[in-house]
Parts: sequence; C-alpha cells; structure tokens
Amino acid sequence: MYLRTSRLDLDNYNNDTEDGCHITSMAGTWMSVVHGFGGLRVKDGVLHLNPFNPGHWSSFSFKVMFRGARLQVTVGEQDVTVTNETETPVSISVYGRSYPLSGLSHVQVSIGSPSGSAIVG
Repeated sequence: MYLRTSRLDLDNYNNDTEDGCHITSMAGTWMSVVHGFGGLRVKDGVLHLNPFNPGHWSSFSFKVMFRGARLQVTVGEQDVTVTNETETPVSISVYGRSYPLSGLSHVQVSIGSPSGSAIVG
C-alpha cells in the first residue's frame, strides 16, 4: 500500500494528474514514512522513535518539529541519527532508551545493538 500511495501521482495511475495532485496520498505517504518506518510516537510528552529500514533502502530521513526543536531523523543501514537543528533542548527516546538532546547536537544510535550503544555530540 505504501508504494501505491507514494506513486499515485508520479505514475499517474488514474490518468488524472493534470487535474492536480492527490493531497491525501501525499499525507499518507508522509505518515507511512514517519509513523510507520520511523516508528514515531509521542508518549507521556516524550518523542519515541522505533525505526526500521526496509531491506532494499540504503537510508531515509525526515524532519519533525517537537516542542520547539526541529529534529532531523536519518535512518541508515547500521544506525539512526537524530540531529537537533535548533538551540532548544529536548529529550527523546530511541529504541526505548532515553537521550537528552541539547541544542545544536545529535545522537547516533546503533541499530540492533543489544547494549543500545550511542554516540552523543
């Protein structure tokens, strides 16, 4: 279903793209990436990420505003990097482990690491 919604206008499935784009398909595509593959949820006021990378993708990324902080989330084959592009500090959770993310910093978390190893910078 992800491919169907993401390709609807690009491949002109319904032969009606000249009439305009299907905004609901665009929203569904964004939600599939962010909430589905990115595993983004907000629980008890904390941003939680539980991402996975589909096997045939090398990486994907998205940005989200959370409590005044603009975060870029990049999911690669080996790790997840969350970069705070603002000076606003925020706490996040990646794979169930909490990380304070100060302004203009990042955290890099290994995918599948049993120890939950991370690099904070």
